[in-house]
Amino acid sequence: MLKNNIIGRGMTAEVYEWDDGKVLKLYFEGFSEDIIKFEAHIGKLIFEAGISSPEVYGIVEVEGRLGIVFQRIHGQSMLKLIEKKPWKLAYYSRCMARMHAEMHLRSAGGLPDQKESFIKFINESSDLLCGKENVIINYLKNLPDGTSVCHGDFHPDNIIVADNKLVAIDWINVSSGNLFADVVRTCLMIGSPAMPPGSSKLSIIISKFAKKLICSFYLKEYLKCTKSNYESIDEWFLPVAAARLREKIPGEEKWLLRIIDERLKRL
Repeated sequence: MLKNNIIGRGMTAEVYEWDDGKVLKLYFEGFSEDIIKFEAHIGKLIFEAGISSPEVYGIVEVEGRLGIVFQRIHGQSMLKLIEKKPWKLAYYSRCMARMHAEMHLRSAGGLPDQKESFIKFINESSDLLCGKENVIINYLKNLPDGTSVCHGDFHPDNIIVADNKLVAIDWINVSSGNLFADVVRTCLMIGSPAMPPGSSKLSIIISKFAKKLICSFYLKEYLKCTKSNYESIDEWFLPVAAARLREKIPGEEKWLLRIIDERLKRL
């Protein structure tokens, strides 16, 4: 029965239609129950904080698998819209920045601590950092704290455009912390050199150019909205890049290590 109502499929779960105005994110067998409960709990906290996100209705078990019932958001991802209408790239990049700035005005209790998460992730990358992790962690500890809701995975493919309203999805990496660290995380995800296997040289060149444009428009608008300066953002590249290493995304390792080494030379 579920197979006839499938909407999408990812690495961890499938998404199905579920009652009126709802969807079921059904995780694959063997996926951690604790992580599923955590995502449901976090989703409720974020929605109750007044942030534009899907409402969470609860956890259900279907055919021996656990899933979360969410509010259904009718729309398309911002990434797909940019791909369909590349001439609107600047418009969507600015919309993304304004949404991020608005999100960072919010705070919510019960979220993971951003710095604690970064320290854990940096330590998990010690095999690649080869002793540099202690210097990076000490540097991180001296950076400004914060209480902003930080998405941790904020990029065009995690923003749904629904009737001219933007809705952020996939909150599993959320934390409470410094807004500028979250901005750097977004810049690194958008600017990543990672490409699908078999990509042509032309598609790589076009993608690289588009990513630079999105980052440029996004950053300029974000700084305008928050009345901030770029230096406040730039100081976060070192620890955020080091923390991202643990994700071992194909094509990123040398790029991230280069960013880390360049920032370490400035210390």
